[in-house]
Amino acid sequence: MPCAPGLRTPWLRLCALLCAVPCAPQPGSGPEPAACPAPCRCREDGVMLAADCSELGLSTVPPDLAPLTAYLDLSMNNLTELQPGRFHRLRFLEELRLSGNHLSHIPGGAFSGLHSLKILMLQNNQLGGIPAEALRQLPSLQSLRLDANLISLVPERSFEGLSCLRHLWLDDNALAEVPVRALNNLPALQAMTLALNRIRHVPDYAFQNLSSLVVLHLHNNRIQRLGTHSFEGLHSLETLDLNHNDLREFPVAIRTLGRLQELGFHNNNIKAIPENAFMGNPLLQTIHFYDNPIQSVGRSAFQDLPKLHTLSLNGATDIQEFPDLKGTTSLETLTLTRAGIRRLPPGMCQQLPRLRVLELSHNRIEELPSLHRCQKLEEIGLQHNRIWEVRADTFSQLSSLRALDLSWNAIRSIHPEAFATLRSLVKLDLTDNQLTTLPLAGLGGLKHLKLRGNPALSQAFSKDSFPKLRILEVPYAYQCCAYGVCAGFFKASGQWGADVLHLEDEETPKGPLGLLAGQAESHYDLDLDEMEDTKPHPRVQCSPVPGPFKPCEHLFESWGVRLAVWAIVLLSLLCNGLVLLSVFAGGPGPLPPVKFVVGALAGANALTGISWGLLASVDALTFGRFAAYGARWESGPGCRVTGFLAVLGSEAAVLLLTLAAVQSSAAVACVRAQGKAPAPGGGVRAGALGCLALAGLTAALPLASVGEYGASPLCLPYAPPEGRPAALGFAVALVMLNSLCFLVVTGAYIRLYCALPRGEPEAAWDGALGRHVARLILADGLLHCPVAFLSVASALGLAPVTPEAVKSVLLLVLPLPACLNPLLYLLLTPHSREDLGRLWPCAGAAPGALASASAGHLEKSSCDSTQALVAFSDVDLVLEASEAGRPPGPETYGFLTGTLVSCPQPESPRPEGSHLVEPEGTNFGNEQPPMDRELLLKAERAAPGGGGVAGGRGIQPSGSAFAPHV
Repeated sequence: MPCAPGLRTPWLRLCALLCAVPCAPQPGSGPEPAACPAPCRCREDGVMLAADCSELGLSTVPPDLAPLTAYLDLSMNNLTELQPGRFHRLRFLEELRLSGNHLSHIPGGAFSGLHSLKILMLQNNQLGGIPAEALRQLPSLQSLRLDANLISLVPERSFEGLSCLRHLWLDDNALAEVPVRALNNLPALQAMTLALNRIRHVPDYAFQNLSSLVVLHLHNNRIQRLGTHSFEGLHSLETLDLNHNDLREFPVAIRTLGRLQELGFHNNNIKAIPENAFMGNPLLQTIHFYDNPIQSVGRSAFQDLPKLHTLSLNGATDIQEFPDLKGTTSLETLTLTRAGIRRLPPGMCQQLPRLRVLELSHNRIEELPSLHRCQKLEEIGLQHNRIWEVRADTFSQLSSLRALDLSWNAIRSIHPEAFATLRSLVKLDLTDNQLTTLPLAGLGGLKHLKLRGNPALSQAFSKDSFPKLRILEVPYAYQCCAYGVCAGFFKASGQWGADVLHLEDEETPKGPLGLLAGQAESHYDLDLDEMEDTKPHPRVQCSPVPGPFKPCEHLFESWGVRLAVWAIVLLSLLCNGLVLLSVFAGGPGPLPPVKFVVGALAGANALTGISWGLLASVDALTFGRFAAYGARWESGPGCRVTGFLAVLGSEAAVLLLTLAAVQSSAAVACVRAQGKAPAPGGGVRAGALGCLALAGLTAALPLASVGEYGASPLCLPYAPPEGRPAALGFAVALVMLNSLCFLVVTGAYIRLYCALPRGEPEAAWDGALGRHVARLILADGLLHCPVAFLSVASALGLAPVTPEAVKSVLLLVLPLPACLNPLLYLLLTPHSREDLGRLWPCAGAAPGALASASAGHLEKSSCDSTQALVAFSDVDLVLEASEAGRPPGPETYGFLTGTLVSCPQPESPRPEGSHLVEPEGTNFGNEQPPMDRELLLKAERAAPGGGGVAGGRGIQPSGSAFAPHV
């Protein structure tokens, strides 16, 4: 029986309405409107009714449906069964939707009376089989959806009586084979999908009775092979989808499809494309063949396809030669990515005169031929190749080219006239190359320009160079200063990707989605620019955005910071220079280990001062125009030297401080345990040199790309890095290392302080010294806390820390110890003035008077406030001197951190007038100014008859057991 036409025209509907009303209405009574079921939403279409009863939680079909209902939607409810005869009054119903319910079985009479039904949707239910008996009562059915059910078997007579069926969905079920016999009863079928099933094999002549079939989807199955005649009889087939299967050989069965236009078999396991692969498909327009492990391609595989306009061969990793496309003159889109192509044939454009899109990314192309004959090219994608040069004729005369992507190559030079003829170019991507300059000829129409990842490109771009520019990405934020940007105007990242795509989504009209949508390629949307010309242009969106760490005018953005930095620099250089002179040139004889460490610490602090002096000099030399020099400063050797000196100085100071604390604690512990300290000489110097070497190694890591000095113009690794995990890890590791050192110093001095006895008069002064040392350690640690917290929090985004605060802390707090340590040393340490006095003796001052003044100041100072942080127990030196059989001289007491016991004895020197009288027989062995008190240091449990200090001098031990030796 031929398929009956639908009652769509008003005249036919009116005739049907008159036939459906046997008795005329009484005079005076108007036409009764069609009733709408209570929970549903209805819409009248002339005399017919459309009822929407979806998503209402219905468990049964509404009983009071109007007879003139043409559309009924019962989807997304809780229907579990359909009672026979429920729809028998709806003989004008043309579309019935029952999807998204819980139907597991449909009885035979469920659809009785639906003679006009054309569309039936039963997807997303729990049907275990085809409701064949119920479907036989639908002679006019044209579209049947049975997808997303549990159907595993389709019997032979499942579709008997459905001679008008045109569209059949059986995808997303559990079919293990093609229902060959059941499909023989569907001669009018035009589109069918068997995708998302478990089909492993397509037998010969599986679709021989489907001569009207136009679209066949077999994707996402487990098909491993096709019969030679699998598609025999499909004389009208135009679209074949075999994607996402397990095909291991090229499907030669497609040669029988003489009208095939669209073919997809990507994501399979096909390894070879034979010669003349598509000789039986002269009407092919689109081929999707990407993501197959291609090893060989016949040279004539894609020849003589005059209708082919799209060819995609992505992921063919073993293709090393460009395919021969002779006779394929209509090709418009060629995608050949992630292959091994090394060069393009010189005659490519002669074979492809209509080519519009050329996508050759992720290959190994090193050199480009002249493309001047591909005059219809609109988009070229050559990213992720090995191109190193762009010649003058490479893109010449491509007047239609609008998008060019050359990112992620090794381009070192671009000819000044390379882009001169590209009048239509609006988008250019040169990200991550090795450019030093960018020729501007022909780029006046650009709207999108990406230049990130070219560290040698510090060229400034004025607004006049790109009058139509909307989005600009440059290597350095300073290049955005010419466009008047501010930190709050842009997002930090994603300008090209997120913002532009969002804009395109809003402005570009949506196109229809093809049956075989290809892979998601990041092509430019060229329709956007046609719409942009009629809109007012906003400000240029330039990134990265300038800010406190990328300033446009001044490196130091306030006079307060500028003056404070200069003060720190001057004090650091002056004071540390004096300390170095007093230590290394202040006295005769060999340099004690203690003074060596003190001098090394002063040298480290001086390096910090030099590095900050370089920053202050750059700020002064580039005052008001830092943007013109910022890029060259960051990428130049001066910034690396500044950062190296800063890290070397700060890390050496911290490590020397830790060494001093550990040695002091260890020496006291050794004295308490064994009665004498270890030999101090070579070990301390070796440890100090080791600290300097370790600090140098740490400072050299960013020079080897572990960390980065050029992340900001401050040239410090503490600045928040922009997207480099190695730099971020180095900054955090540096802060953690310094924090660990300060914890070790604190622990060592707490241990030393707790070991001092309490409650005895002789030990009272010792406890005060320990508390004083603890205060100094706490103060120095507190200076490190803001640096550590703000740097880590800002780099990791753990707290809302402003860049201004981080910059101020780095500039002012980080170098502060470099000037405070030597300043306190010079002010509070008498030995520094003694050494400086030897360098510049006062005219007319007697040596005895100078010594007397120094001794008087020694009574007022308990210890060196600054060098308490690097305190070595001089018990080592005293014991060394006494064990050698000589009394300890004044030079032995470099910087006393143990207890200094004032012991007046009958033989002590007595002041006479303004001079000191030395006891008879006393000789310190060196010509030094005499002291007004003898500083005595005795080791615990010293041998009574030995040559120690106590035995040699007859000193009486104090009441405390611990006070005499510390």
